[in-house]
Parts: sequence; structure tokens; C-alpha cells
Amino acid sequence: MSRARGKKAVSPVVGALVLIGVAVAAALLLGFMVNMGIKASKPKGAALAIAGVELYDLGKYGNYYYAMVSVKVANSGSDAATINQVIIAGRDYRGYWSDSLAKINVGRQVLPGETYTGSWTFNTGSYHQIQAGRVYVVKIIYSDPYGGSKVVSVNVKCESGAG
Repeated sequence: MSRARGKKAVSPVVGALVLIGVAVAAALLLGFMVNMGIKASKPKGAALAIAGVELYDLGKYGNYYYAMVSVKVANSGSDAATINQVIIAGRDYRGYWSDSLAKINVGRQVLPGETYTGSWTFNTGSYHQIQAGRVYVVKIIYSDPYGGSKVVSVNVKCESGAG
């Protein structure tokens, strides 16, 4: 092989180093882009899902009827959720629909990836509002750092909890 007079070629070592540098830079850029894409694909905010609900008619004690609700929720979102209320809706003792047979103020924070179980006993007044054998809607009202209320709900059949 002959070389043209006055022209110098790039050393094979320098050429290899340049190619390796370009490959490393491309790999770093690709890794950064994939990482940002994964972070961007996860929605912001809290995302509560109901993992289980139990509702019990505890019967009458004194002048009031009592019930107990137990809920299990999981937060699959990227931010903490604050459970504000648990609301029980359904037909009242007269058969009329009520959006709030019981409202329970909670104020419990559920962190991302956390599962929380809470139980509350409450009275429904002097009327037998929550009765074994009936189906009710249990709603969980929660919020996250981005504002606004979110609701998850499930239908549950009330069981007898009275001894």
C-alpha cells in the first residue's frame, strides 16, 4: 500500500478509542432516555384499590343499632393517599336509597406500595339502617398531593355479627 505524500492517516489505536467513546456516549444517552421513559409512564398521584371489605350488623345495644366495617386498601400510585372518609350507601330501614347511611371520618395516610386495613364500629341511630343479608355500597373517599377527591367503591353483603 502506498500513502499519498504529505497526508497522514489516523492511528488505528486513536480510531478505536474514538469509536469506543462514541459507543459509550450512545449507551449513556439511551440509558438516560429509557430511565426517563419508565418514570414518565408511571402516573403521578395516588391510586387506591379496595382489596377487601367486610360489613357486620352488630344489632341493637341500648337505644341504638350498631354496625362494623373493615376495609383493606392498597396504594399502587406514585404518591401517598389520604383516606378522608368511608361512606356506606344503600337502602335504609324503609327501603329508600341513601348515599350516606354512615359516614366515618378517617384521616389516615397510605404510602405508595402500602396496604392498609382499618375497622370501625359505628351506630346508625335508633333505626336499623345496616341489616344482615342486604347489599350495601362501601365508598372510600381519598385525596393525594395533586388535589381533588377520588372515590373507590365496592358492593358488599352485610353479615350478622351479633352473638
